[in-house]
Amino acid sequence: MEWKGLRALWGAHDNLAADSRIAPVNDLPWIPPARIDELLQRGEAVWRAFEARTGPRHHLFVPCDQRAAYEALRRLRDSASTFLEFGSAAGVVTILADWLGFEACGIEIEPWLVEQSTALARQLRSGATFVEGTFVPPDYQDDVQLLTPDRLTPTGGADAYEELGMSLRDFDVVFAYPWPGEEEWLFELMRRHARPRARLLTYDANDGCTVTEVREL
Repeated sequence: MEWKGLRALWGAHDNLAADSRIAPVNDLPWIPPARIDELLQRGEAVWRAFEARTGPRHHLFVPCDQRAAYEALRRLRDSASTFLEFGSAAGVVTILADWLGFEACGIEIEPWLVEQSTALARQLRSGATFVEGTFVPPDYQDDVQLLTPDRLTPTGGADAYEELGMSLRDFDVVFAYPWPGEEEWLFELMRRHARPRARLLTYDANDGCTVTEVREL
């Protein structure tokens, strides 16, 4: 997710590079490197335009290593078909997931970014879906307030799942990039609302990409 600044308390969670359960995949669609480069460059341009629009307004966003996320998704693709990004921003990782053959969706709280990521997907012939709203299910909203009243992550907004016509339990892989100290409420959200065998893919600036089955959180 390109979402919002994750530093991890992974503990015993498996690092993706060391996880023997995730085998390399040899029969995925080949995506020309130049096409990936173009997507990353255009995604960066979207983000810079957004910063110019918002001016001094503080927006909670720290970009992940999108190439690392792409490689992680390649390794997951043989055992998963649906993908959701929490806080999809310019839409780069969600579009990459779509190119790999996932049914790929991104949830983003900023309406302008939803418009831009949708346009970017269309221009680059991606079927990725982007919706405006919160990735926090309505019946978890009050609990988030109690668990982390001082959180940086915005959790209010429209019910994005209703617009998608899907629930969190419909997704095999969820990608998130939370702020330091906000991992536990994200893990609890996944424990309550995702399938036990779904995978949470997270990015950390120090540890890179990590994948954990929800039942192991």
